[in-house]
Amino acid sequence: MHRLARRAALPLGACAVLPTSRPRAEDRAPAVQRRLTAVADLAIEAQLFQPAVPWPQWDCNWDHRELDSRGRRRSLLKPSGAPRRHLILIRHGQYDESAGDDSGRVLTALGKRQAVQAGKRVAELLSQPGAVCRGVHSSRLARAVETADLIHAQLNNVPRLPGDPQLNEGVPCHAIPDGVHHAAAVYRDGARIEAAFRKYFKRALPWDEIDDDDGDEDHPVAYPPVNAPTDEYDVLVCHANVIRFFALRALQLPPEGWLRLCTMNCSVTHVTISPDGKVSLRSLGDTGHLSVDEVTFGTYTGTNW
Repeated sequence: MHRLARRAALPLGACAVLPTSRPRAEDRAPAVQRRLTAVADLAIEAQLFQPAVPWPQWDCNWDHRELDSRGRRRSLLKPSGAPRRHLILIRHGQYDESAGDDSGRVLTALGKRQAVQAGKRVAELLSQPGAVCRGVHSSRLARAVETADLIHAQLNNVPRLPGDPQLNEGVPCHAIPDGVHHAAAVYRDGARIEAAFRKYFKRALPWDEIDDDDGDEDHPVAYPPVNAPTDEYDVLVCHANVIRFFALRALQLPPEGWLRLCTMNCSVTHVTISPDGKVSLRSLGDTGHLSVDEVTFGTYTGTNW
């Protein structure tokens, strides 16, 4: 504590007994350790997320799709002709955590039931008028692949897309509070998970614009499709850390708060992106499709833990 601050904290008329000597040499960390600590602090600070505009302002061009092909601002076009975009983020079901490698980390019997129930919930969402699903995505980890397959089996005429390693579990960024992760883990996983966010989180384009991010630049659309959907969905089956990071990034909130959020096994997180670029978190970690005894977070059951 600073000397003046320590003195100000004392009762009126009291005097402070301040140290008159430096700590003994044996009580101080070695010089090398002090230098390493300073370097680690700088590395962590350099890895903290830097927003494009200061919080709590909103970056209208967060997905770099604010300007259309004619140079007009999409956020000012009413209507824009583009559908709303929905990201349905589902955490994998409960799995065998005792396995030594990924191939053995398969769903438990309860995890399979959770996945089926999640699939039925997604089917209900897709049954709404004007909704279309672009596909079911998953990471490449066994528990997510198995969960996605069980969810996909509950859906009609929805593509099951190949696993995406960018959606694999990892450490997206440091966590504040409750522990700063090793800088090497953030360095290893952070850029990959950020790339996944940029890949999937973006506003949809109108029928007469080519979405070159989706590989359809060779198939331009000359006329509006019949009964064009008003809402397009993508289902992403992945992992707790990834989903929590995605939710905060989408809302343009500090992603270092991801450990403050909780997503149960096969819970549903629903993010909507409007054609004008505004983002709404419809639900976070919703487990309404599961009974209380089916709600788990790893080996924990229910919510009393």
